[in-house]
Amino acid sequence: MTRKMKLAPIQKSHVPGAARRGGMLVLLAILLPVAIILAAFAINIAWMELGRTELFIASDAAARAGGRQFVLTNDQNAAKVTARDAASRNPVAGQPLHLNDSDFVFGQSTRTALNQRFNFTAGGGHPNALQLLGNRGTSSADGPIPLLLPNILGRSSFATQQMARSTQLDIDVAIVLDRSGSMAYAATEPAVWPPAPAAAPSGWQFGDHVPPHSRWLNAVNAVDAFIVEMSQSPANELVALVTYNGGASIDQPLTTNYGLLDSAMDVYTQNYNSGATNIEAGIIQGVNSFATPTAKPWAAKVIILLTDGIVNAGGDPVVAAQNAANQKITIFTISFALEADQALMQDIATVGQGKHYHASTGGSLATVFQDIARNLPILLTQ
Repeated sequence: MTRKMKLAPIQKSHVPGAARRGGMLVLLAILLPVAIILAAFAINIAWMELGRTELFIASDAAARAGGRQFVLTNDQNAAKVTARDAASRNPVAGQPLHLNDSDFVFGQSTRTALNQRFNFTAGGGHPNALQLLGNRGTSSADGPIPLLLPNILGRSSFATQQMARSTQLDIDVAIVLDRSGSMAYAATEPAVWPPAPAAAPSGWQFGDHVPPHSRWLNAVNAVDAFIVEMSQSPANELVALVTYNGGASIDQPLTTNYGLLDSAMDVYTQNYNSGATNIEAGIIQGVNSFATPTAKPWAAKVIILLTDGIVNAGGDPVVAAQNAANQKITIFTISFALEADQALMQDIATVGQGKHYHASTGGSLATVFQDIARNLPILLTQ
């Protein structure tokens, strides 16, 4: 007899995954708003850092532009106009930066050594610095910067400021002039003896008063133009005069009494002698002119070197220029008249980390000296 087995009824089992899915949905519903808030907070932080960086750039550009204009013109109103224009060209948070009059402070920046920071004092009799406040706060022309995602944690904007300062460099200058025999001739004639310079009176000899229209007198007039420009500078630059032919001498140590340079040059004007062209000696004495207690230890040192000829005495002037550069002395060179070795003067300027100019006439030589005087602080910072 066959026995039938009874099967137990199948019971529905619990599925664990369904419960986990339900728990994750609950957790996601709780954490999603928190994640959104944190993401919005991170975006706002990045936006704030971008705004601060853009304000730094705009403030710095405005201070540099305004400071340059102030150095060139000594006009505070002109400096403000230039600074505002520069600020407007550098947007902050998508809009131009506008500056109030109260954002500008003119004053004096000084230091006592090259490795020290400048100390700024508002006002003063001879201001040489512009301090500018780039402001995006409640008192600014543009107001606070709106947040990219407002009302997160109760904030809709943020305020920030950036201070920028532009200071004219203190400069000690040594003017180094060629007084070789060729400088007695005009820039438009060959410098060959004999004959005497074309403009010289009958019977003229070296040792007499230098002839009219001579290159030397062109150089004297150019230095006078340089002195006029330097006299109008808000700073009190020290200037020395060095001259050279076969040798070199410091004819006027560093001084703020620029009239003494004219007196030193007049000695040669009244009694002009012949001589070779030893540019190396001129550079060496230019360097030596800064080794005096009168020199400012914190000032930039600059040599302005002029020649009308070709080296025919002394050593290699490029080596002398490198020695000057090793002492952080910048050399600007000027070649004058047709015979001047322009390639050599370019090499000296390159080694001396300066700039080379060429002048073919007395008028263009004066323009070169004026250009150097007007742009010297700018050239030094390029």
